[in-house]
Amino acid sequence: MPLTKTVVKELDLTEITALAATKKGERNKAADYMLPLMQNGVKLFIRNVRTELRLLQAGQAWLPLTVNEQEYDNSYVCSPYGTYVKYAEEELYLLENPLLRFLCGSLLKAIAPLLRWAQIDRNVHVNNWLLSTNLYTEISSYELEGATQTLTASYPKHAIIYRSLNRRTNEKLLAQLLQQGYVLVPSRQVYFFNGADPLYLKKKNTKWDRKLLAQSGYRIVPHAELGEPDYERIAELYDLLYVGKYSALNPQFTAEYIRHCHQKGLLEMTGLRDEKGVLQGVMGCFIHGEVISVPLVGYNTALPQHNGLYRILMHLAMQAAADRGQLLHLSSGAANFKRIRGAEAEMEYSAVYIRHLSAGRRAVWSGLSKLLLAAGVPLMRKYKL
Repeated sequence: MPLTKTVVKELDLTEITALAATKKGERNKAADYMLPLMQNGVKLFIRNVRTELRLLQAGQAWLPLTVNEQEYDNSYVCSPYGTYVKYAEEELYLLENPLLRFLCGSLLKAIAPLLRWAQIDRNVHVNNWLLSTNLYTEISSYELEGATQTLTASYPKHAIIYRSLNRRTNEKLLAQLLQQGYVLVPSRQVYFFNGADPLYLKKKNTKWDRKLLAQSGYRIVPHAELGEPDYERIAELYDLLYVGKYSALNPQFTAEYIRHCHQKGLLEMTGLRDEKGVLQGVMGCFIHGEVISVPLVGYNTALPQHNGLYRILMHLAMQAAADRGQLLHLSSGAANFKRIRGAEAEMEYSAVYIRHLSAGRRAVWSGLSKLLLAAGVPLMRKYKL
């Protein structure tokens, strides 16, 4: 029996404004996060994201939505094309075999026009917080089915996507989505530290990191001691690492975004000041349910590597997870660094609903899924992508 839209509905701006004025846990958090971005435009907060924002109520879950058409120059947080073509091209250097690197590069060039033809970036991302990793709260099969019916009715030409899914934290959700006809498209390998049983703190490298912090001369600056004079600097430090050193496809947070997330407590930030009081490193934790992610990390990359700012910041995140007894989701990248400190790897997927799309678009999405499950996953595991 079809579910009605009274079960699941999109909220208008008036309703979101009212929600943001309440103090109701997760629903207040989602409304708090989305409202200024909806009122002022996303670009004021994240320079390289173009999208339309919505908020979906699904029972007791409040899910930010992003709606896109053909913004192929977008950050990967809204763009499957950015993930599976542009970011993949940037990661080719990690393939040590020159022939394999050439073959994978040729394959990417061959499928890029096909993915554009299939309008891969015409999609609705569900529970999209515009961060490198989306964290999920509990949602029932009934509510998921209602969400799919509501969104396919409202957006009949858009693929419906749940990004950042893995079997460590989303096993039940993955099973529910598969049962409802979603296809899985692998994206990357991510790493976890179990703060409820923090054996990783006993690892040799972790002990060295703790010693490095103690001898560094940096002063740890808690969230409450950061403020208006620091926002531009925090955005600069993030840019130096995640945009300048890693990839311009990462979300490019502005000082306005840092201000918003700090003042609303949406990201719990910790800084490192040197002996002159200059902020030289920062990290921001996104805490959702029993999982912590760290979407905001930055430091002065011009300083000598032996200063160990990245090591110190990651140690602070690992210690925070242990102090809270929570699971730390430390995203992808720096695989060897994380593994030797006790991280456990999981494959990450997007779940994509395509049954309502044209036959040609369904075929391309299905082909991409099969290709990556058969060949992409073994490569990602071997080369720790």
